[in-house]
Amino acid sequence: MVNYDKERIYIPTFYCPSPEAVIRPAPEVVTDDEHVVYRQFTYGEYYEKFWDNGLEKCLDIFKTS
Repeated sequence: MVNYDKERIYIPTFYCPSPEAVIRPAPEVVTDDEHVVYRQFTYGEYYEKFWDNGLEKCLDIFKTS
């Protein structure tokens, strides 16, 4: 059931991608009117930061602002 009172957070998960695999928003969903919240990063960077910092702090590391 969808909760209409709170925003959702979507976290993509991947099954053993290459450490060089680039994680970024699909170009089709980025527009001049919508700024990108997270910078592009590799799965290797994400994996390292996730285990060092946990999910919430890990995602903050990759924020653009």
